[in-house]
Amino acid sequence: MSYTQKTIDAVAEAPKTLGNQLGRWSIYRDFSVMRIAKITGATRQSVYNWFSGREVFPAYRPIIEALIQILRANPDPEVAYQEACKKFNINP
Repeated sequence: MSYTQKTIDAVAEAPKTLGNQLGRWSIYRDFSVMRIAKITGATRQSVYNWFSGREVFPAYRPIIEALIQILRANPDPEVAYQEACKKFNINP
């Protein structure tokens, strides 16, 4: 598992925001923060802030919403990552 218990607990206790929803799906699918940062173009610290319920800057919202849909549809994190890279034209 790529997430620490501290991170898992912080996500579970955070307000239910778009970023927190991303955090829950990322933990559930074992999809790393590093991959989220690469896909969104945000820093890893920003991703952790989103997980903890902080507001997502509006420019990131469509990407995050699409990434959540990809994570919902793909139980395998490798498949989800490849699909996200293809969708957002990112070199894996």
